[in-house]
Order: sequence, then structure tokens, then C-alpha cells
Amino acid sequence: MLSFRFRAIANLSTVKNGVSLSNVCQNTQSSSRMLYDTLSTTNPSPKWQLLSAVCLERTPIIMPPMAKIEEEMAEIFEKLDTTKSLKSDHELKQDEDKKVSASLVDGNQDENNPDAATRQTAQDFEDACNEELNKFIPSPRITAEDLSGDRKSTNRKLDKHLLFVVQEKNEGKKIWKLPQAQWINGETLRETAERALKEHVKTPDTSVRVLGNAPWGVHTIKYPSATREKVGFTGAKIFFFKAQLLSGCTTCSNTEYHWLGRNELTEYFDPQYLRSVQKFLIDED
Repeated sequence: MLSFRFRAIANLSTVKNGVSLSNVCQNTQSSSRMLYDTLSTTNPSPKWQLLSAVCLERTPIIMPPMAKIEEEMAEIFEKLDTTKSLKSDHELKQDEDKKVSASLVDGNQDENNPDAATRQTAQDFEDACNEELNKFIPSPRITAEDLSGDRKSTNRKLDKHLLFVVQEKNEGKKIWKLPQAQWINGETLRETAERALKEHVKTPDTSVRVLGNAPWGVHTIKYPSATREKVGFTGAKIFFFKAQLLSGCTTCSNTEYHWLGRNELTEYFDPQYLRSVQKFLIDED
């Protein structure tokens, strides 16, 4: 029924002012096609330079100090655990020792029993644990690298994330950024990111774990007109991949680098570049 109506409308000979409806449709389609061809010729699709960068992080080694509200919640949960939880193995051991002591007093158990004589009581175990605890000296939160301000070491800010950044020269300017490399045809973006990292650090495959095959973020740079004509690209798109440092690594001799905390990135990164990176970083504040 609908197809019949469409055909009937299309076959109308004339409309108001004597203009053919079929001619109007044909003229509209041809005009749209001409406009599309004109835009395609005058504004060709932009060509972008593709790069992959890797965000290598050293995750926190120790637990950060608890905030005030966290301390209050921990105290509440401790009280609930003390009043409502089942007895631990150590508490059950204490109850058993009390029964054994009561049996010895009542004379129901032989005092010459070798098992009873050599048996470690809950109090003996608790005294041994307290003695070992008194000998324990915790490591300081503030390391020598923190005091000296050594930003090339990962042995600093132990309760924070550290980010590996490198310095590169671009048109005579020194720019700090994440390790990056230009994409090569035949590579995946992740393979390009892994190649960029290997150009700056020497580490076994088991020392770094790349998180996923898809980028975590992207940063777009539009080149000035002079640069566009020189390189043949409208701009660059940098795709960020995240990775974690699992053990120590050796930096290449020709690489200028730092391990930076979240609050130190503002001193090195361009503001727009920093905003693109911060979108996929964990907020520690």
C-alpha cells in the first residue's frame, strides 16, 4: 500500500506553478552531490601523525597514612570485631589452657605427663611474639632520596605513585613528556608503545606489565601552518598506554629522565598535555 502511494506521488505530472515534482527531487539530489564533491575537493580529510606513549608507573610500596575519617572508621570496625566476632585461634587456646590448669588444681590430670610439661601455652606464645615485636624497627617513611631531592630514583615517595618521564628536544626546545614513538605500518598501537619504552629503559619483559591492549587516553596536537607544509600532517594524535613497574630497571645512558609524583608533574609538563594525562591517572588527593 505504501509503495503504491510513493509511486503515485512520484508520477504526478505537475505541482503548483507547473513545476514537475520528479524534476525537483532530481535537482535536489544533483545539488547535494555537487555540494559534497565541492567540499571534498576544497576540504580534504586531514592527515594525522599517529604516536603511542607509555605511562610507566611505580605503584606505592607502603600504605599511606590514614586520614582522620579513616582512623575513626577503623576504630569503629575494631570495636565491632571485638564485641561480635567469633573467638580467634589464640583465644580458643587460652580457654583450653584454663581448662588444663583447672584440671591440675583438681588433681584430675597427672602432673608428670610429658605432653603437659612440654606443651606451649597461649601465654608462652604471646610472650614470644611480644619479645620479637620489641626487636622490630620499622623502616622510615622518609628516605635519603626524599631528603636529597633525587628525582632519578624510585626509592622516594614510597606511599605515592611515581611516573617515568623523559626529556626530548623539539626544534631546539627541551620538552618533558612520556616516552613515545611514531606508529609504523604493520604495528599495533601497543607494540609502538612497547618500542618507545625500550628506547629509553633496559628491562626484562617480566619487569614491566602493560595494562591492556587499548589506549587509556589520547592527546591531540594541531601543527602551525608552516609545520603542516613541512611535515605533511595536520597534527599529531598521541595514544597513551599504562604500564606498571614490577621490579628495577636500567635507564639508557642517553636518556634524561625523572620519576615524578602527581604534584610534581605541573613543573615539567605543558598544561594541555598535563590535562590529557591526568584524565587517566589515579587521583591521590
